[in-house]
Amino acid sequence: MSDRTYLGELEQMTLWTVLRVGQNAYGPKLLAELDERVGRTVTPGALYATLDRLESKGMIASQLADADSGRGGRRRRYVRVTAEGREALALVRHEWMSLWEGVHLAVGRDA
Repeated sequence: MSDRTYLGELEQMTLWTVLRVGQNAYGPKLLAELDERVGRTVTPGALYATLDRLESKGMIASQLADADSGRGGRRRRYVRVTAEGREALALVRHEWMSLWEGVHLAVGRDA
């Protein structure tokens, strides 16, 4: 589809991670999950910029929780993947699976 919104690698990983974390998806949890699952250390600034981009594309929606005194009065931003985001991920997955179909990787020095 030529008219679909492009999703970069970090955007895709962030969407998958939000789905994996579920209803408690917020910055620090997402950062920890990305590091644990794929060994990808993402800076908080890069994650929040990605979340902002995804929200402007309609791929996620966010909601601010009440202020927490333990966080210096800052509000926690919870995110969820929208129907548009799920559709985009399904399309991306289909595209990758189509590309992988019939590919056999030989691993090793003589590959």
